Amino acid sequence: MKPIHFMIPILLLLLMLSTTGCWDRKELDDQAIITAWGFDLIEDDMYTGTAQFAIPSKLGVGEEKSQDKAFFTISGNGKNMYDASKNMRLKLSRPWFEGHSGVVLIGETLAKHGLANILDELGRDPTVRLRRDILVLKGGSVQDFLELTYPLESLSAHAIVNMHETAGLKANRTLRNFYMAAESEESSPFLPVIEMTDSSSEKSSERTDPKMKLWGFAIFNKDSRLAGYLPMNKGYYQQWVKGLLKSIIVTVDIPGEKGNVVVEANHLKSKIVASQRGTKVHFLVTLSGKGKIRENNTRLDLAVSKNIALVQNELHTQVGTYVHQIIQKVQPLGTDIFGFGEAFHRQHPYQWKMLKKEWPEKFAEAEVSISMNLQIQETGLIGAPYILKNREIKK
Repeated sequence: MKPIHFMIPILLLLLMLSTTGCWDRKELDDQAIITAWGFDLIEDDMYTGTAQFAIPSKLGVGEEKSQDKAFFTISGNGKNMYDASKNMRLKLSRPWFEGHSGVVLIGETLAKHGLANILDELGRDPTVRLRRDILVLKGGSVQDFLELTYPLESLSAHAIVNMHETAGLKANRTLRNFYMAAESEESSPFLPVIEMTDSSSEKSSERTDPKMKLWGFAIFNKDSRLAGYLPMNKGYYQQWVKGLLKSIIVTVDIPGEKGNVVVEANHLKSKIVASQRGTKVHFLVTLSGKGKIRENNTRLDLAVSKNIALVQNELHTQVGTYVHQIIQKVQPLGTDIFGFGEAFHRQHPYQWKMLKKEWPEKFAEAEVSISMNLQIQETGLIGAPYILKNREIKK
């Protein structure tokens, strides 16, 4: 037993020597922190990249917040994404850190050319998080956009993510969702679109006038090339059909009335039932939710049940027609961004095996019906507008 006790201290000493600290550790204070990336194509074989870096000393809260820009940008060109990034590093005094980068901005020219290269570069980099926002910039240059400031945020990259969330859309997941849709056989990928806006007032100060806004969605084909756009007023309904939307504001025109009724719909749900009729596929889309009257610009007394029924019927008719028109507009592109392929695969797995290779063509020819079940449950504290006299109100 004595030899064993003698060896224990020696083994402990050897273990202590083998468990040394991180000899190559890089402190965060010694690195340049990237908050946003931007890529575009300036020629057929020349890429440009721009990175937005935070300036920690300029970041603060309240009175401690600096009035100067809390970020700076660096750009570089190259034959590919990595080459452009390598040339950007030559302008930095520190190694960069991508862990806090939450936004990737894609220029319109690069989106039309195709995202295969950038998806490959992002997918190979172990430091890139899939939970980040990737957006298409409609018009303008990514370098100019990443130079913009935003009055409510120190970093414009944070403003982009927050605008995405405030609009009721799911931010921080668009890169992951794009990969999943691009690799699937059932659906086509889409990305949110942002654009720069011009100031309409000369008196607006540069600091208090936001110069960016969400525009809508960019639709991509299976080759990850930009196939078309869907503006935000139509994009909301696409998100509803897809089952990704929580609430929406709908303006309902009432026959025989000069005004309209504004309905806020919440608790939105979507149900897609797929079937096959001969060589064509058919989809029945049921959109449901609960509505609140937010504005009544008509002479209708909405405390009367028949008037509520009138508004609800018009709501169903107009929304159903509008959604059907949106789907018909996207179908010629052969890009299923509504989840129809996923529904057919889930409900008819054996038939799907014969359809999946030609799904873009089948989607373009699919017959779609819309059914609405949106119940108006709240009308507010008054029935008719206060300004109307009793003789002017329609009971």
